[in-house]
Amino acid sequence: MTAPDPDAETMLRVKAGDVRAFPELVERWIRPLASFFHRLGADPSAAEDCASEVFYKLYKTREAYEPRAKFSTFLFSVARHHWIDVYRHSRIGPVTVSGDAPGEDGGAGGTLVSRLPAPDAAPSGAAERAEVAQALRAAVAALSDEHREVFALAQGEGLRYQEIAAILKIPIGTVKSRMHTAMALLRDRLRRAGIEP
Repeated sequence: MTAPDPDAETMLRVKAGDVRAFPELVERWIRPLASFFHRLGADPSAAEDCASEVFYKLYKTREAYEPRAKFSTFLFSVARHHWIDVYRHSRIGPVTVSGDAPGEDGGAGGTLVSRLPAPDAAPSGAAERAEVAQALRAAVAALSDEHREVFALAQGEGLRYQEIAAILKIPIGTVKSRMHTAMALLRDRLRRAGIEP
């Protein structure tokens, strides 16, 4: 028996007409969604807009909601489809990816970000951290869309491979393979930039 999903239960309250329940979901998930879009390539303002648009879609279609998966899986699936629409319509593609956005310390398979040097009070430490963060952003931006998506969901949002497979509608083995490749590419690019991950 699986544990109850409080977010799915809250969404079911929204579906039933409880107008006070929806802000609970927005408050809990707006930052993770904005971080997700930022990691995929949206600038901070566009990332916030995308997150808001996902919640607008979610509320508009609330009566069709069925808890077939964890709420987070459902939400990031909607977010991914929204990103595809935005990406397709804008034709600008990813521009910048944050290596220091909130929530970077979780994720499946270990995190490169958590191994970065801790902030230092000294100016030289801050400069070094900024240099490492910039190198990481460049390395993530250089990944293919497929690898960046898996990396953003695993490292940025802390989702398990099984959840990522459900969101992307691909086998779990493909998720593992893409994540392994993404990590290898990132480590290689960081080493070439003179940074030992």
